[in-house]
Amino acid sequence: MRRLLTHITPLRRFTMFTLAATLTLTSLGGAVGHAQEKLAPVPSDSQPADQTTEPVVIVTLGSLNQLTQDINYITDAFGVPQFGGTFEIMSGMFARGIDRDLPVGVLVPLVDGAPEPIAMLPTSDVKQVLKQLEAQTGPVDELDDGTLVINVGANVVFIRQVGNWAIVARNRNVLDQAPADPTAIISAMGTDYDLAIRLDLQQIPAQVRDALIGQLRQGFNQAMQQQGGPDADQARQMAEQSMDQLEQVVSQTDDLMIGLNIDGSNREIVLDASFTAVPGTELATVYQGQKPIPSSYSMVIRDDAAGYLHAASSISPETLKQAKAGIENALKMAGSALGQIDELSEADVEDATDMIKRITDLTLKSYEDGKVDMGAVLLTDANVMQFALGTYVADGAEAASIVKDIANKLEGRGDAPRFEFDRDTYKGVVLHLIEADIPADADELRKVFGETVRVHLGTGEKSLYAALGDASVPLMMEMIDSAAGDNQPTAKHLAQFELNMMPILQFAQSIESNDAILTMIDSLSRASDAGTLRVLSSAIDNGQSTRIVIRDGMLRAIGAAYRQAQQKKMQEGNF
Repeated sequence: MRRLLTHITPLRRFTMFTLAATLTLTSLGGAVGHAQEKLAPVPSDSQPADQTTEPVVIVTLGSLNQLTQDINYITDAFGVPQFGGTFEIMSGMFARGIDRDLPVGVLVPLVDGAPEPIAMLPTSDVKQVLKQLEAQTGPVDELDDGTLVINVGANVVFIRQVGNWAIVARNRNVLDQAPADPTAIISAMGTDYDLAIRLDLQQIPAQVRDALIGQLRQGFNQAMQQQGGPDADQARQMAEQSMDQLEQVVSQTDDLMIGLNIDGSNREIVLDASFTAVPGTELATVYQGQKPIPSSYSMVIRDDAAGYLHAASSISPETLKQAKAGIENALKMAGSALGQIDELSEADVEDATDMIKRITDLTLKSYEDGKVDMGAVLLTDANVMQFALGTYVADGAEAASIVKDIANKLEGRGDAPRFEFDRDTYKGVVLHLIEADIPADADELRKVFGETVRVHLGTGEKSLYAALGDASVPLMMEMIDSAAGDNQPTAKHLAQFELNMMPILQFAQSIESNDAILTMIDSLSRASDAGTLRVLSSAIDNGQSTRIVIRDGMLRAIGAAYRQAQQKKMQEGNF
């Protein structure tokens, strides 16, 4: 429970950032129609458009050479190289005149409060490019100052050649607002990513942001008026908290960036996301208080792991405050939901609610110590699986007491697990055992664990450990040894997760042979990695960044599995 809540808060906050960005862009897009009414062609001697601010949105697309290389890689990795070849042919046919080594960019400043996209194409001869599009746009008109005019559907588009760039806008006068050197703005994003979007919320006028928040509040109130049932009050409180957080995000976010790069050179796909808060705001304080710390569980980060999860971070008082509010509302809803389960008696509901409250109280008490420190690791070999985890808790004795009280509540029930407490002690950690019989019809589980699954628990003064199966006990002991050592290393990231497909698939194949798994193993054996998925979360000034990396082996294994599934459908006539 504590490990789950540890990651809910930042995940929920990231979701809030993404939602805020989406709603903001939607709000801006709604203004486009109104802006278009004002964008009829203007004579050359008219006054220029109102002064623009810095761009609210910057979008970049990698150079054609970069995209061609990366698309060739990804289509080859998935086993469909013909699609990469098609892209290369099409780009050669329809992109004549475009500089294949420079990215494409779109800036969206606000003019008179409305978004005005400005596209920047790398070409020294835009007329050559437009010549290829005449079948779709008709002939190109040229004004006295050299500005080109074309019709794209019902819209009039103005284009101006500026050095080695073509500047494109819907408003002729907005062309004057384009940067003198586009590469200074878009080069870094366009080089690092195949597709990237940067949103600067603080460039949106305060009245627009306030109007957006007002619309969200109105929609929220309308939805809450329709909310009924016994959970209505709790649902409203949770929704109100989410609404407050969303309002905070809209008003206090400084910058949000998302970038996708298919990296053919390093044979991987990278997705980067980062957000920062306005310095000095409450939101910035939340993230300033979130830093990597020395960890007792860094040993889970190991090269031979089939997978691991590690988190070691300080917690700010503001994060604790938000967590408390969320947990309190969740507890109320959980209690109400349990009361509606017919199979549970009133006493059962009371017992379950009490246990949930004790677990959350322990979680909050651990939060109050100002840190999160946990690690979990999975190792696999032929017919052998090991899994162990360890985490910091404020009171290990209370953790043991909760499990003992659960055992007392379950005593006498025929299908209840069997508990053995205080079986041994290892380096100050008290060891316990939980056993449960696996039903005879759970054939796959029995192949992994046998007829009985055994979970070993360890409770220290400030720690909680778990090991799945007897084979995992040495791994748990190794974790306890590591935590007991001196000079614990400081974590490099707030949190990191890694999954490697090869050892997991090999273990699965050793338990029960499967053609699909064998195909994936065969594909992975020819890859440069073990089919790796990696997620890294890091602290940055006033914010947080997340990087997701999918390595070559995983891409090839997925492609192999897909192709085999398609072949099977064809053989069965289901296509």
